[in-house]
Amino acid sequence: MKIFFYLIVLLISLFNDILNADECPFAQIPIKTLSATWYNDPDHGACGYEVLTGPLGPGNRLIAALGTKLFQKGASCGQCYEVTSPFNNKTITIMATDSCHDKGNCQADNHFDLYTDAFDLLGSPTGEISGQSGLSYIKVPCPTYGNLKIMMKDGSNQFWTSFLVFNSRILIKQVSIKLSNSQQFVDLTRQEQGNYWPSPNMAPGEFEIRIESIGGEFIYVKIPSIQSRKIYDSGNQFSADGCVGNKYDQYAPYQIVSISNSLLPPSLYIIFLISLFFLILNNIFSNKVYK
Repeated sequence: MKIFFYLIVLLISLFNDILNADECPFAQIPIKTLSATWYNDPDHGACGYEVLTGPLGPGNRLIAALGTKLFQKGASCGQCYEVTSPFNNKTITIMATDSCHDKGNCQADNHFDLYTDAFDLLGSPTGEISGQSGLSYIKVPCPTYGNLKIMMKDGSNQFWTSFLVFNSRILIKQVSIKLSNSQQFVDLTRQEQGNYWPSPNMAPGEFEIRIESIGGEFIYVKIPSIQSRKIYDSGNQFSADGCVGNKYDQYAPYQIVSISNSLLPPSLYIIFLISLFFLILNNIFSNKVYK
């Protein structure tokens, strides 16, 4: 019976690992009422990434300014979406880097103001796509290259700074700071209508930043001192292996390599484990009957 007990514990543990590996930190529901327009000034977005092909940018120009309801005062900065066109059946991955807040289209429930490079790939016969056209999107992890990074805003000094967290595969939920004269992390508040996290009360010496993703993971970064526009590589990246879209994007200049993509679907493992469980039970009861 001890062997049977250990097998049960092992099966439960494997079930838990498999289910956790298949979780995604955001809803993966296709939205089929997306409307879209286009614009041609991508390098001055509200999310603070500056020149898109520069040190803070995503590395390509497949980006969108989100309508007011989707932008959520900056909370959606850095979210990526797979957009599928009804005109040519092409699917592209775009990143939210700006806010579209003008009256009219930008106030719709699901509106992307796409940079022309992205809009042109959709094959629309007109310069405006309505929400009834069949244009759709789904949230996906960003095809980022390398680790999550932090930059201290221009003008940072020993008394004040503000942090831009970028190059993350999934959205940031919270940024916290532990100063050199403290033993506790203090939550920072994202600036209104933007993507910076101000810290108005600083102290000399080394401090530590804690970044929490919407998936509940944490990345810690120690910073020796405040230095305006200094970029720090965290050495880590958030995971999103259970998400749709966790794959190579032919329209992006880089590729995500995910171990989970080389494995069988979790559902097949679950079926295998259930079958194994019943085989073990059958063997145990068969032995009791013969005895």
